[in-house]
Amino acid sequence: MILKVFIIIIIILILFHYNKYNKTVNDYEIEQQELEYIDGNTLYDNLNPLVITFIENNTLKYNIETYKLYSSISINLKYFLINTTDNYLRHTGELLLIRSNKDINIELINPKYIKFFNKNNNNINLENYTLPNVNFKDVVSIDILLHEYNILMIPRFWLFKFSIIDTNVEIFKCENIFTKLFNIFTFN
Repeated sequence: MILKVFIIIIIILILFHYNKYNKTVNDYEIEQQELEYIDGNTLYDNLNPLVITFIENNTLKYNIETYKLYSSISINLKYFLINTTDNYLRHTGELLLIRSNKDINIELINPKYIKFFNKNNNNINLENYTLPNVNFKDVVSIDILLHEYNILMIPRFWLFKFSIIDTNVEIFKCENIFTKLFNIFTFN
């Protein structure tokens, strides 16, 4: 009997998180919030891109660890640099935070337009996509200027591309037990 109750609770938790994992928005809204008011546990629920302002003049890793910009169920925390290219990028994990060492424009594309993109070989950390010229007219995007002392949180499934090529950008990416599980058993 206890085993059945435990299994039912696990199934309910998985279904709840699967619904949360797949939820996206269809419009464009950029949110902004000061660093000291961010709760890392709520970032997983955020469906719109978020600009985090007034960060400390230190590394992305320092800001994330000092202000705990991840949830209590986060696993597989990765900090890395990417050298920007003209490809579109996407993540399917729990969180993705970006900080540039200078002002940079980032093109953001809602997940509903993924059908117009071609998936390339993935690098180890992010999925890579290209947008064929014939599909360019079908996709609506928004550009955001990310200032040097800001962090941009990009929600799951959103596509993004940097306006400047061949620039190093700091990235933080993490998963939780549910996003890790869903990425194994689904093909997004």
